[in-house]
Amino acid sequence: MTELLHILTIFAIFLLASCVATAMLRKILVKKSILDNPNERSSHTIPTPRGGGLALMGIVLLGWVGHGAASLTPLPGFWFIFAGAIALMAISWLDDLKNLSPKFRLLVQIIVVATSLWGINHDGQTIKLFPEIIPQWVDYVFIGLSWVWFINLYNFMDGIDGITGVETSSISLGLVLMAAYFSWQTDALYLPLFILAATSGFLIWNWEPAAIFLGDVGSIPLGYILGWFMIFLITKGMWAAAFILPLYYLCDATITLLKRAIRKQKIWEAHKEHYYQVGVQNGMSHKAVSLTILVCNIVLIALALFLSADYPWYSLTISFILVFSTMKLLKKKHQK
Repeated sequence: MTELLHILTIFAIFLLASCVATAMLRKILVKKSILDNPNERSSHTIPTPRGGGLALMGIVLLGWVGHGAASLTPLPGFWFIFAGAIALMAISWLDDLKNLSPKFRLLVQIIVVATSLWGINHDGQTIKLFPEIIPQWVDYVFIGLSWVWFINLYNFMDGIDGITGVETSSISLGLVLMAAYFSWQTDALYLPLFILAATSGFLIWNWEPAAIFLGDVGSIPLGYILGWFMIFLITKGMWAAAFILPLYYLCDATITLLKRAIRKQKIWEAHKEHYYQVGVQNGMSHKAVSLTILVCNIVLIALALFLSADYPWYSLTISFILVFSTMKLLKKKHQK
């Protein structure tokens, strides 16, 4: 009971801190005219401040540095991930302001991911996704490329009010519950708890109609950090859960961008073809789409928590059916 009270207190404090920090940051962004102006590919209709990730990630990293400094057994690679998140925040903030070259941003992401994988290994944790099937270096290349893809899909999917806040809250809640359920080390519970709390505070301002957008400065480092947690799940033997928790984002982004690649369209250019965007075009509100994905994610959390350890393929199959059913629902026409 004391531990639960401690967790709830931390959650409340960091939620409030994130909410206040976002409100203060919004005033600065408006004053500096750092706005996301709508265009034909946008899902919003009025200029809205972007860069809210500065507040969200600032609160997350504040909690992380305090907890990390006090931790006797930090998760493997923790300080490398902390440094990598700051590096990606910096380069993404510049991109929010000046639209950097996609190739340059990708190069930075590859360097950060490669360094992070080295750091995890340096801290004594070997990552084996396909043990005794393929050489270790191939395993690392596959995981590294998947991590880079996850970072970018997280950015691609941040296109309507509340959606990335919902996804991030869902994944981090799943991580917290799994750490508690399986009695993992303290850091495995508290590090995602900071993300859950800070994202919830930001979501208050990002819910429809959004008063502020996350921006690349938020979506890129969030994708990076959550990708690290998926790797952590793999090291715990929970590879199915690592796919299940973010499965809606994985499927929507991957399928949509594969379709664009087949049509020889530039996958890095803004568009309105993701299933969640089609849902908005078909008459659903941003709120309705985000809540639909939230319901899907709650079931995914339950599958990851209670089935994935003992029945990985069974739970993964059910998860795919659920996600594809959700995407099919979003494609239906709805009355406005």
